[in-house]
Amino acid sequence: MTRSTLPPFDPAASKPDLVLHAGTHKTGSTAIQTFLARHRNRLQAAGLLYPTLAGDPLSHTALQKEVGVAHSSGGKHSPGLTEILAELHEQIQASHATRVVLSSEHFFAMPREWIATLLSVMAPLFSAVSLVIYLRSQRDLWVSLYNQRAKALKVLPSHRLWGSGDYLGAAIVNNMHYADYLDGFSSEIGSECVAARLFDRNGFPDGNVVADFLQATDLATVLPPTTAPEPINPSLGWKGIALSLAFASRHHSLATRQPVARAMRRAFAEAHRQGLADWFGSAPCYLSEEQQRDIRDTYAVHNTRLADSYSPDFDLFLCEPPRPREERALHDIDPSELRQVNAWIRDHLQEGSTPPD
Repeated sequence: MTRSTLPPFDPAASKPDLVLHAGTHKTGSTAIQTFLARHRNRLQAAGLLYPTLAGDPLSHTALQKEVGVAHSSGGKHSPGLTEILAELHEQIQASHATRVVLSSEHFFAMPREWIATLLSVMAPLFSAVSLVIYLRSQRDLWVSLYNQRAKALKVLPSHRLWGSGDYLGAAIVNNMHYADYLDGFSSEIGSECVAARLFDRNGFPDGNVVADFLQATDLATVLPPTTAPEPINPSLGWKGIALSLAFASRHHSLATRQPVARAMRRAFAEAHRQGLADWFGSAPCYLSEEQQRDIRDTYAVHNTRLADSYSPDFDLFLCEPPRPREERALHDIDPSELRQVNAWIRDHLQEGSTPPD
C-alpha cells in the first residue's frame, strides 16, 4: 500500500530530492504555498528550496503550462520550458539544497498523459521524486469547484452541477477518477513515493492543513507552523452564488467578465466586513440526494481501488451521508441588501467597464 507520508530524504544524495505538491483544488493549496513562500529564506537555510519560477513567487503553475507545450511537441523542450528548467537548476546550484518543493494545484488539472513528460524533464535535476496530494470526495470537490468557478463568472444557470466540462477543464473532470491519476505517478516513480492524503481538517493538527503538509513532508521540525492560517480563498455563500449566476448570464462570454468578477468579489468582501451574512461562507450544495448518490455510485469502483491501493482513509468516500440541498436563490435576498451590494460592485468597477445589471 502507498504511504500516507513520504519516504525519508537522503541528505547525502548528489542531487536534491523533489517533492511535487499537486493540490488538489480547494484543499488548502494556496495556504500551503503562501506559508512556504513567506518562510522561503528560513527553509533554504535548512536545505529546502521553494523556488521562484517565471516571476511567480507563490506557485509553480508556469512549469505545468510549459510541460503542456513540450508534450504537444513530442516531449521536446519548448523555449519556455528550457528557460524555467535553467532557472530552477541555477537556484538549486546556488542554494545547495537537498530538497526542493514545487507546488501547484494545476499539476492535478493537467491531462494524465502529461505526467510522464513532467517527470522526464525533472529527472536530470533530481535524485528522487515524490508526490503529495490531498483528496476530498468527488461530491465535495464538484461542490467546491462549482463555487470557485462561479467566483470568476464562469458558471451559468444552465450548466450541469456535476459530471461534465460545462465549467471545468476536461483534465480536471477526468482526473476525478483519482486512482487512475495516481497510478500515472506510481507507474513512473513507484507507489512508495506517492503520499495521497485525505483532506479532512478534523484530522489535521489543530485543523491546520499547513501543519499536516509539513508533517507529511518531514518538515515540521524545520518550520513548525503556529496557528491555522486565515482563509485565503474563501468560498461564496448562497447569496454570492445567486448574484454571480445572474451576472454570468450577462457577462460570461464578454470582455466585461473579468472586471465585473473582480468588482463583485471585492463587494462581497465589503459585505462580509459590514456583517452581512452569506455572501462569503461555506460552499453551498445544490445537489439533490439523488444526484449525490449518483456521484457516489459513479466513482465507487475507482474509490474502492483508491482505498485498496493508496489509503484505507478513502473508504469514507464510499459511505458519506448526503449533504442538505441549498434551496435559496436571488429572490430570497433582501432587496435593500441586494441594492447595497450592487452599489458596491458599481463603485469597484474600473472606469470604462460596463456596469452590471
